[in-house]
Amino acid sequence: MHLKIENRFAILEKKKGQYHSFPTLVRQENQLWMACRSGSVSGSQAHGVDGRVLLFSADVARPDRWISHGPLFEPSPEGSRNELDAILSAPEQGLIFLATRDYEWPARNDVYLSMGQTPVLTHRTLLTDISDQYAICFGHVRQTVSGDLLMPGYCGLPDEPSGTPVLLASGDRGNTWTFRSKVASSARVGTRLTEYSLGSLGNSSWTALLRNETPPFNLYRTESHDDGQSWSNPEKTDLCGHAPMILDSESARGHLVIYRDLAGAGPGVAIGLSMDKGWAWNRVGLLSSYTGSIYDGGYGDLVQLEANRYLAVYYLCDEDAAPWVEGCVFSLEE
Repeated sequence: MHLKIENRFAILEKKKGQYHSFPTLVRQENQLWMACRSGSVSGSQAHGVDGRVLLFSADVARPDRWISHGPLFEPSPEGSRNELDAILSAPEQGLIFLATRDYEWPARNDVYLSMGQTPVLTHRTLLTDISDQYAICFGHVRQTVSGDLLMPGYCGLPDEPSGTPVLLASGDRGNTWTFRSKVASSARVGTRLTEYSLGSLGNSSWTALLRNETPPFNLYRTESHDDGQSWSNPEKTDLCGHAPMILDSESARGHLVIYRDLAGAGPGVAIGLSMDKGWAWNRVGLLSSYTGSIYDGGYGDLVQLEANRYLAVYYLCDEDAAPWVEGCVFSLEE
């Protein structure tokens, strides 16, 4: 398999001094929704300051034309001052989640969750107010066959102070969350594992790809056959990078993943493919590359537009550390 690029286009164009980043996508029937984070470049704060969550929409038939719905949450003395994350999820039709984070190192790292019938969300709740476990969210909220919701994240635990992947679950459509499992043990693997996302294998089975913080940054895989209660021992894959976001795809006969690619001479955004239920992952090709810092680009997400036609969104950066958000329509060819 290899990538066939149909079209690349800017969604949030590069502007000196602005830091556009962390786009995620959901599809609701024929409507596309994208959330991302936009802030100001800072020499002292990673990923900039004064971040806000922005919301955009587009028609599935025209994924290169986006309408802005403005910022979702306004700054306030009691509220957020620097949004960092903007993770949209649509585990079922008419149920939308948005995970955000108010971040200022080392003062604040507060995770919020919003939910509603559409992505135009105005209310949010501290995760610690509705969950028995704090976690930094990453990856889409997924729904089990029985109707439970699963939310990937990572956090420090008493026996894993440097952080490790965890899974939260909800049995009441996201009103409350509980700790379900430790997805992998960073201490046991011998490297710090953090961000991950889930791919469905059907029934109560799931595959996961995990970020590894040790060069050359091979992603790890693990799987569960009891809706995330227990997980197999993590194993290295051949994909090298960060921030894996999995898409289940029948037309690809398996799963796709978009990730920050670190296998080449410079960083980029790549697509990987597994056609054997998440056991082996192959790098299909590069969507785009960038010349700035590794950590100022590369996060992305993707949805399926029609059979063997996909939209990816991601952010890129050059040497002045003012990233922009780009879209790319592509297909897979034998």
